[in-house]
Amino acid sequence: MPKAIPQVIVTDTKAMPFEEVRRGRVHMIRRKRLPLETGIPGVTMEYSLSVVPDGYFTPRHRHNFDQIRYTLAGVQSTGLGDLAAGECGYFPEGSYYGPQKQEGQCECLVLQFQGASGEHLLSNEEMNATYEKLLKTGGKFENGVYKGFKPDGTPKNRDSYEAIWEEHEGRDLVFPARRYREPVMMLAENFRFWPDRKRPGIEIKHLGTFSEARTAISFLRLLPGASIAEGVQEDAELRYLLEGSCEYGGKTWGEGTYMFLPNGVAVKELRSHGGATFFVITLAVLADLAAAARNPALRHPLTAREHAHA
Repeated sequence: MPKAIPQVIVTDTKAMPFEEVRRGRVHMIRRKRLPLETGIPGVTMEYSLSVVPDGYFTPRHRHNFDQIRYTLAGVQSTGLGDLAAGECGYFPEGSYYGPQKQEGQCECLVLQFQGASGEHLLSNEEMNATYEKLLKTGGKFENGVYKGFKPDGTPKNRDSYEAIWEEHEGRDLVFPARRYREPVMMLAENFRFWPDRKRPGIEIKHLGTFSEARTAISFLRLLPGASIAEGVQEDAELRYLLEGSCEYGGKTWGEGTYMFLPNGVAVKELRSHGGATFFVITLAVLADLAAAARNPALRHPLTAREHAHA
């Protein structure tokens, strides 16, 4: 069944409820799942506002997907240098990080998404259903490790995520070749806002663009009285309002507002009377995939895997 056509989403995250995340780690993360529909069959992304509790632990591990983390409050453990409030990390597929040993609670934005290798990212529903399935087979999750049994009855110890992924996909997880030796930690306060030469009153603090998928991380600042004109969105953006307020769609939105602007949709004017600063993730890959779907002559980016398992 084809996915629904993405639409502009604007929501107040403060009004959203928390849910618990069951992933076999030590202590549970609470999160608010921020709406994010790619509109592309088989391409899954999970964006959340998460609260990581004191004592949360994961062993040193890696993923077959990309991840971006931005700390809103507290200090976030990564095993490669903690991320204080206002700092951001890019965790590329195939690169190790951890162990995570959380001391004190932290609040953060976390985006998990299919990397350039094209390996499937399990949705929240797929993760939870497979987690329960593994428990019913007699296995257990301890300290971030799944302890179960192979078909011949011999013990099987596996990282929690890897065990869940392999059970769901029905094959061994093979990690993509590393594009970066290790995750990239960004000290955002040391970057400058740069005036946008095409949009008066708009400033961008660009932290970086990563992998051939051209995933970009930045801050968007509207000075008092500035606006972004209506138009068609070129690349999908995830915006989270950190400071100030803005007007969009006939409503005033304050801190904690989340906006999803899909590629190719009509976007209304965004204005701020007193100024506003957003944390922004730009996902160029979604427009690339949409273009490939419209034109069979174009090569599908996530099916070109010559180097994915090198």
